[in-house]
Amino acid sequence: MKVHRVLLAGGAGVVGAQVAAMLHRRQPQVQLIVAGRRVQAAEAVARPLGAEALQLDIDGPQFPALAEGTLIVALANDRHDRLLRFALDGGHPYIDVTRWTERLKQALVCVASGPPPRAPVVFASAWMAATAGLMARELVQDLASVERISLDILYALADRAGPNSVEYLDRLSVPFHTLDGGQWQQRQGFSDGQVADFGDAGRHTTYRFDTPDQASLPHLLGAATVEARIAFDDRNATRLLRTLVACGAWKLIAGPRFTSLRRAMLYNPGNGGPHRIRLRAAGTDRQGSPAQRTLLLTDPAGQTHLTALGTALQTARLLGLEQPPP
Repeated sequence: MKVHRVLLAGGAGVVGAQVAAMLHRRQPQVQLIVAGRRVQAAEAVARPLGAEALQLDIDGPQFPALAEGTLIVALANDRHDRLLRFALDGGHPYIDVTRWTERLKQALVCVASGPPPRAPVVFASAWMAATAGLMARELVQDLASVERISLDILYALADRAGPNSVEYLDRLSVPFHTLDGGQWQQRQGFSDGQVADFGDAGRHTTYRFDTPDQASLPHLLGAATVEARIAFDDRNATRLLRTLVACGAWKLIAGPRFTSLRRAMLYNPGNGGPHRIRLRAAGTDRQGSPAQRTLLLTDPAGQTHLTALGTALQTARLLGLEQPPP
């Protein structure tokens, strides 16, 4: 039997610990290595699972030696592509679930600028480790053509979350591009509100934000238009952020100097809250008639759990392992 080894870089974090537990439960034949900047934290996650713990600092001077073929899963920000280059140089399979759009482009340039990778490289950095993208693919599988994909997010402010999960807040003052009718258009963050129905959570006005799905789904699904919007389950918080962005105040407090202020206003994680995703697709069916599809996905355990599940699914898929039910 082939031995599968998986190193979870950032495996002691909020998401990483859940990924480790899921892989242990769903894929017990996989040998897990929980790696973190603080080895004590990595050991606390690894010990109950019978996994190995390893000290690894992505920004440190060097990386530990890994057995050939070890799959590296990046669950911590690889801002300077050091972990990515280490995987490429060593011929290790690699999955990254941490990158926003600009750093995803940076990673693609990094891969393209060197020799062809000797092992698969997967950038699953779209919403919730590409869970939304996987569901979008299922949603349109019976359509002959896809004209539009709309992704609406309802984010629970009380959800259990790490600071990197709200990185999109730091980018709301930075323009980004989306594909609209086959043409790339520049957009502003938290603009162009639309009402989305989230079922038992009610109707909320969602606003545009930058997510890698808007760059990847046009290529993966052939959609002429892809748009993503977000709102908080606290309507007052949504209105506050919309006001700050619209009047220019959010731009004034952009940058590292005011990170703590921005987080204090809208990042106050609690013990958990449901994460909701609404997907809408429009196109034509096999008979050439207009068709629409809608899917509402709710994870009662929250966005970190959904991210961990997406990561576990991506990992098992890359290893060629059978997927048990969630």
